[in-house]
Amino acid sequence: MNEESGLDRLLAQGRRLDPDRTLCVLFAPAARRAELLALVLLNQELARVAETVRQPLAGAIRLRFWRHQLAAAASGAACDHALARILAEPLREGRLPLPELEVLIDARESELEGLLEENWVPTGPRPSMAALEAHVRATSGGLARAMARLLGAPDAIVTAAEAAGTAYGLVGLVRAAPFEAARARRIRVRSLLDAAGLDPGGPRRTEDRDRLCALARSLLGRAEAAIRYVRAEGGPTDRACLAPFLLATVAEVQLRALQRVGCDPYRLPARPGAALLPLRLLYAWLRRRA
Repeated sequence: MNEESGLDRLLAQGRRLDPDRTLCVLFAPAARRAELLALVLLNQELARVAETVRQPLAGAIRLRFWRHQLAAAASGAACDHALARILAEPLREGRLPLPELEVLIDARESELEGLLEENWVPTGPRPSMAALEAHVRATSGGLARAMARLLGAPDAIVTAAEAAGTAYGLVGLVRAAPFEAARARRIRVRSLLDAAGLDPGGPRRTEDRDRLCALARSLLGRAEAAIRYVRAEGGPTDRACLAPFLLATVAEVQLRALQRVGCDPYRLPARPGAALLPLRLLYAWLRRRA
């Protein structure tokens, strides 16, 4: 397979599994797109672990596989997975520090905690807003941080990239509520429904819907604060580093759409603002500001 066809396959996978981040990657330099897409798809692989394995131990083994693959890639050893092979060069060269990826794995390991092996029923107290935000910061924020590192963003603004990813993840948590309601298994630190104390199936009464919308409003307020932080920091002046910061623009488009429907995720279109989003991102890229 030549380099161009390999990139096309990554793009096809990215558009199917993570269209928003993949769109942002298209604003990165062509020479870095395959590496960035590998990061995006690695995040998808890690996120799927707790969703698909039958027992927490199996999930831990799968995450250990990824830990070993990435360590091997960083050391120059042979890798069994195509994504690890794509990331091997930036890992060896230090453009993508291995600890940035280990943080993503650590966060996904925490998703396996608090689940009973027999039936995967969530146990323990409901997650707080602070716990949800912390998990999103480690996962979605951590991915944006790794993307910024890979693009060579200065240390001074890497935290702003993390904030952009966090804002996008928090909005995504609200948008995902109806889909989580339909799932046979929910992961507490990803579920607004569990934070609201709602049974599987979602809100059935008016007061349930009101409680869900109130918590959604709180999470969206945290997302707005993260977007303000990104804008206050200014982001990169070099367009080559801008891709992960554009997640703040995506988050703002989706956040405003949620606010227009009273922060009720059940009234939101599947991909709000998708038709005009490429133009919004192009405008942000031309201005060199998310």
